[in-house]
Amino acid sequence: MNKKIPLGLAISCIFLAVAFSVSITMMVSMKIYNGMIKDVSQRSGIHATVSDIDEIVRKNYFGEINETLLKTMVSNGYAEGIGDRYSRYMTANEYADYKEEEKGNKGGIGVIAVYDSMNNNIYVSEVSENSPAQLQGIKKGDVITAVDSVKVTSSNYEELLESLNGEKLTNVQVTFTHDGKSNTVSVARGYSAQTVYYSIDNNIGYIKITAFYSTTVDQLQEALDYMNAKNVSSVIFDVRNNDTGLISDVVKCIDLLVPVATEGTNAIATAIDKEGKIIETFTSDSTSVGFGVVVLVNSNTSGAAELFACDLRDFGMAQLVGDKTAGNGTMQKIFELNDGSAVLLTVARMVPYKSESYNGIGIEPDHKVELTAEQFSRLPMLSLQEDPQYKKAMSLLGN
Repeated sequence: MNKKIPLGLAISCIFLAVAFSVSITMMVSMKIYNGMIKDVSQRSGIHATVSDIDEIVRKNYFGEINETLLKTMVSNGYAEGIGDRYSRYMTANEYADYKEEEKGNKGGIGVIAVYDSMNNNIYVSEVSENSPAQLQGIKKGDVITAVDSVKVTSSNYEELLESLNGEKLTNVQVTFTHDGKSNTVSVARGYSAQTVYYSIDNNIGYIKITAFYSTTVDQLQEALDYMNAKNVSSVIFDVRNNDTGLISDVVKCIDLLVPVATEGTNAIATAIDKEGKIIETFTSDSTSVGFGVVVLVNSNTSGAAELFACDLRDFGMAQLVGDKTAGNGTMQKIFELNDGSAVLLTVARMVPYKSESYNGIGIEPDHKVELTAEQFSRLPMLSLQEDPQYKKAMSLLGN
């Protein structure tokens, strides 16, 4: 026989069950909330301040607001506000240019040029193969005296240097001196950048890498093939003043040189986030080179180039010559936004093959060779025979 439960008791049981469920839910929610409240509060504070400023401006500003400019500047300000020199916001156009540059596609004429204050001209320190500049007869060591008929001076050289790197598919008039003879040519802008330059000096190879783009690995392989064909005994890698490139590109270049990684995580490099977790590892295959190696570094050797130098030394392949490096041991990642813009954000610190992280510290060379202030400023213009750091590397390799 079924017993009937009094209605009052049934209702009381239901209320107790609901109350217990609500209390458990609230306990869990409060735990999660307490973990989040700091970030929520900080975000709310930022949003509230920006909203207050926006309201004041829109109500009281006398002029018209350029909404596109305003959005760009606010986004730029946020990225700069985190205080990381390697993170930045890019507009859709800037991001498109960034992607092209990462592929090695540039808008310039194909030269690496610097201002020579002693002679008041622009010195051409490198010319890319098959670039518009090379096709028009401009060579390494030439000097540019005028751009678009404007003579180079100490007050306008920055502007003229920038004009050499103008918009793709446009032309610029360049007046330059070669072997004492002045020439004026019209040079198109836009080319595939050369980042690896190489030569041989007394059976020792010299390979200068100016940046690490996605195309650099193929150019480096070409240089290595040339060295092998010439049976060089040793190679000097020059990554001084190299502060451009992604970790994902430099590890491909390192892999061309070093054997398979066997230490620790078997990684030639490891990316570790702010929580101390490994978020990415980069490995190598068994292929390696048999050269004796010296790597030239200086205070402008930064980021990917530092990892390149450190890993070659960690594998016992190379000695480092020059000055202490910049100390940028971080990895950046691109986050694309819905409007085509993007944020380049530092997401991890890099740990090389064996060494500790050099982030914020820099890498000390095995052989410290300091340049004078004048030599440092004129490094792109120094011949190898005038370069004390290069000469030290040559002596270590038996020349």
